[in-house]
Amino acid sequence: MSWLREEIAMKWRTEGKRYASEINEYVRVGMESNWEQAQQEPGDDQRSDMAADIVDMIRAANQVGDTERLRQEIPPASWPITPDYEEKQQAIKPIVCLNDGTVLVRTYGGGIYLIQQDRITELPDFYHIGCSSDGNYFALSNEQGIRIIRGNVTSLGEGEEIAAWSWQVIQQRIKAILNDCESLADSEHPASHIEEAIPFDNGSRLLLVTDCGIYLLSQDQVELLHPELTEMQQFDYEDTHIDMVHGAVSADGRWLAYGSQCSEHQLRDAASGKVYTFEPQSSYPHYALFAKDSSEVWYNACHFYNGATIQVPLADLGQLKLEAGTEHEWPLMNDEMRVYAAAALTDGHILGDAYGYLRKIDSEGNEIWRYFVGSTLSGIVVSPDESRLAVGTYGGMLHLIDLQSGVKSEYSIGTANIIEIDRWILWRDEEPLRW
Repeated sequence: MSWLREEIAMKWRTEGKRYASEINEYVRVGMESNWEQAQQEPGDDQRSDMAADIVDMIRAANQVGDTERLRQEIPPASWPITPDYEEKQQAIKPIVCLNDGTVLVRTYGGGIYLIQQDRITELPDFYHIGCSSDGNYFALSNEQGIRIIRGNVTSLGEGEEIAAWSWQVIQQRIKAILNDCESLADSEHPASHIEEAIPFDNGSRLLLVTDCGIYLLSQDQVELLHPELTEMQQFDYEDTHIDMVHGAVSADGRWLAYGSQCSEHQLRDAASGKVYTFEPQSSYPHYALFAKDSSEVWYNACHFYNGATIQVPLADLGQLKLEAGTEHEWPLMNDEMRVYAAAALTDGHILGDAYGYLRKIDSEGNEIWRYFVGSTLSGIVVSPDESRLAVGTYGGMLHLIDLQSGVKSEYSIGTANIIEIDRWILWRDEEPLRW
């Protein structure tokens, strides 16, 4: 008995084409007229009633290994099915994407997966994995501590160990700094608090970003970067808990960018220790990303589901003299997106927002293209040759996209001539499903 229910699949395809075509035309006219031309809004997507049947067919096709046909008969779309499966969803964060399509991802539920074409392997020995900007060093975290290794993503347990810290040592050093304040040092499961763990300086140092503070780890020292110790003492902080925590390291290892909901945008010179601060252009600092050549850093601040992104060039930062009581106006790259994830390219940045859109924006702030993924973005990485993009969402899906296809699918929404070539559904308490 075939897994395919042809009548439902045909309705799915027909409605998918209709909806994408109407949305694309609506956006085209709107953008060309600067949204001044009156238009009738597209009709709602009518595929949500098919969600249960579609998911049943996805499961059945995976059971018999017929996923290539599945993708042809039922072109993937997240938004018609995710509302019915909210309890299963978890954020997906790709860590590494190789030129051959191999992807290393983690889920916010704690699972780590290595995906190679049609094979997916869970890596149970790690709770969190972070990667250096150049892709050569990995920070492997478990309940015992953090190790930095240099090696291949397909053999993470076998690489050369560059540095290691036990949680006992990390927590002791934090406690020495914050004796009277609750912090990461007091957690029974410190690895569960990690948002980012980014090795740099040839793997000898680590930017550790947690919801209990941002720390800089070196061989014999743990330094609290945020919240600042002087600020905590001045305002009698009782703990180091911070929301919307984020951090990034420039490709050359010189600069650290970080912040949280209640901070300004922070930039630290990793060599001198000097810290620069920049006023956000929206309410709350939310994300930071360095250019691929380390020439600039982009900071996003959010307000509800919208936001603003500024560009800070780094070459002349040390010579910049700001007059007392004034704020320097940094170039505005985008004034719409609440950025959850991003990737740096040679000719610009790809930003992913709360509404499920990817946008490629050049260094002048011009939008090159946009592409609708379908759920709030949780992670983006690009392959070294910039041919592939791995995108994770809070809907529990991993999208693998060909950036050099030069064509688009008739089912896709957006202006980009790019195409999704593979997708994985990584839902809680379910076997991974290829779509």
